[in-house]
Amino acid sequence: MSDGDFGKLRTNEPGKEAAAKALAGDIQPGTDVAATKADEANGKAVSDLRGWATGAGLKDVQDEWGRQVKALQGRLAADRSALQQALKGFIGYEHRTASILDRFQIETNRGEK
Repeated sequence: MSDGDFGKLRTNEPGKEAAAKALAGDIQPGTDVAATKADEANGKAVSDLRGWATGAGLKDVQDEWGRQVKALQGRLAADRSALQQALKGFIGYEHRTASILDRFQIETNRGEK
């Protein structure tokens, strides 16, 4: 490892940042849009078929769909948070490791003189 390599350990910071941004900016909002469209279409069908077994079944499906979307949104939010926390943690570990390696490099250089 050359002197310039210390403090340059990599944990794919841009990748983690991009993933967190994609979750927050594209995936979660896109999930909301898709859920809303499905709710609207299904809600109309439930209304049109009120009094029929099919309408009641569609209502049950719509309720389960809502629970599943809510669970998915929770998982996506948890994933985004985990990515952000991992990024912060890895950056901290990198700085501590670089500091240790820098001290080791200094001690090695002193011993060589």
